[in-house]
Amino acid sequence: MRFLHEWKRWRVGGIVAALTAALVVALLAVDDARPADETPNEKALPTDLAKIPGDALFAASVRIADLWSSDFVAPVREKYKKEIDLVPNEFKKRFGLSPEQIERLTVVMLDPPPKGGEPLIFARTVEAYDLAKILAIGKNLKVKMYKKQTIHVVADDEWAVLPIDERSLIFGQYKEIRRSIDRIQPQTEGALAEVLRLAAGKHTLVCGANVKAFNDAVGEKLPGEVEPFRPLLEARWGSAVADLGKKSRLETTLHFAAEQDAKEASAPGQTGIILLRAGLNRVVAQLEKDKDVKDIVELLKQVREPLKAAKIEQRGAALHASVVVEIDPAKAGLMLVQMAQKMRAAASAAQSANNLKQIGLAMHNYLDIYNHFPPQAIYDKDGKPLLSWRVLLLPFIEQQNLYNRFHLDEPWDSEHNKQLLQFVVKVYTSPQQDEKSVKDHLTYYQGFAGKGAFFEGKKGLRIADFPDGLSNTIMVAEASKGVPWTKPEDISFDADKPVPKLGLPGSSSYLVGICDGSVRTLTPKLTARTLRLAITRNDGQVLGKDW
Repeated sequence: MRFLHEWKRWRVGGIVAALTAALVVALLAVDDARPADETPNEKALPTDLAKIPGDALFAASVRIADLWSSDFVAPVREKYKKEIDLVPNEFKKRFGLSPEQIERLTVVMLDPPPKGGEPLIFARTVEAYDLAKILAIGKNLKVKMYKKQTIHVVADDEWAVLPIDERSLIFGQYKEIRRSIDRIQPQTEGALAEVLRLAAGKHTLVCGANVKAFNDAVGEKLPGEVEPFRPLLEARWGSAVADLGKKSRLETTLHFAAEQDAKEASAPGQTGIILLRAGLNRVVAQLEKDKDVKDIVELLKQVREPLKAAKIEQRGAALHASVVVEIDPAKAGLMLVQMAQKMRAAASAAQSANNLKQIGLAMHNYLDIYNHFPPQAIYDKDGKPLLSWRVLLLPFIEQQNLYNRFHLDEPWDSEHNKQLLQFVVKVYTSPQQDEKSVKDHLTYYQGFAGKGAFFEGKKGLRIADFPDGLSNTIMVAEASKGVPWTKPEDISFDADKPVPKLGLPGSSSYLVGICDGSVRTLTPKLTARTLRLAITRNDGQVLGKDW
């Protein structure tokens, strides 16, 4: 979905992203969590929530100021002071507001794919905001009028702000804000009407989904594994409400058109809970092998016990489930941050491994056509390197149009070719890169260049040039220094000299793409001798047992 790609622009990198994600989702603690099924506030909605169409696809609302001032955050601030101090800066960069100033942020998807675009963010501040300070986040401010509404476009990527009143604003892509203005509120209450009323209260987190709209749009396109749970997709709408504190509570509800529909969905719902328990048991069993995360394991075990007693209850035309967990908020805050770090690191490693697999596949597709792997560079008639092998592979990673725009007889930094450097090629961009290296168009995916390595000479190597075997030779690795992705520069290799440091800054391990297309994770336990042997394709020696 396109909106998922948009969220990647919010990535701060490292622990900052992990902290932000964990804080926004989990650190909105209230000491006395009230039951989530308490009667919603029937008063008129605050203006930020009132502007959200009741028939939207999805809404998730969190209380930011409560988060930032809660005791839940205190130990996190103390332990990660340097990193967490960057979080307010990220809020100010994106919203022109500090966390203390934001009472509530509500993320909204108006429509399901393919019609749905990027999410909109409806914000309500604690006190009246200063619009001039909010607009100061933009360098090339543009004011656009649309249907008598003043929209301020604050960034070149069309990130915009629409003031609603003195305490409420809408943030998002300019075209999506226009769509929200065009959207007519349904004459009868939409699927998310009660969800928005719940969001107006003091709940930690409120999420709601227009299940019917989602099912109508993509229900038939879902994979076969969903079939046993299809009765759940017959719901009109669903909600999840969380309140965190010493007694944390999570309640979920699915509302159907008729009692019979709810009855038919009860068994699949209970099956879902059983699968959730089994999945949590597998996670705990896996994490118990890692002594560094024993506190996280204990937290998950605290969640596992009440989950065993959770069951689906039918209440008329609705299905309801709830879980109450007694936890120490101070410890839970630190554990959640650690968990977020682990999850982010695992996700980044998986994405980087996939990038290397795509590069390996592209190398072999190039081999199939030209009977040799690509050379390290495109050279001119005098043997001067002009453009990297990464440019040569563009047609094999679905970037033919970009490849066609290059002047292949000019160097990478010629006036024309340097303009193409600005295009971000996702396969060449590691999720572990910091924001600056991405802006500088650097890549850390590099091959080894030198006698006996994957890149040797000015012609691409053939299969016969790998007598040690493709499965025993490294093709591409995560380097420690980034280079412009079009520049013909890689990792210099000399079998008689130490191998240059590998791995992105801050990483203890690193990934390598093997010539057979596989990907491996290498750690400091690998000896320098074995690494040199794995880089060399034709030394006739057997790799060490540490490989």
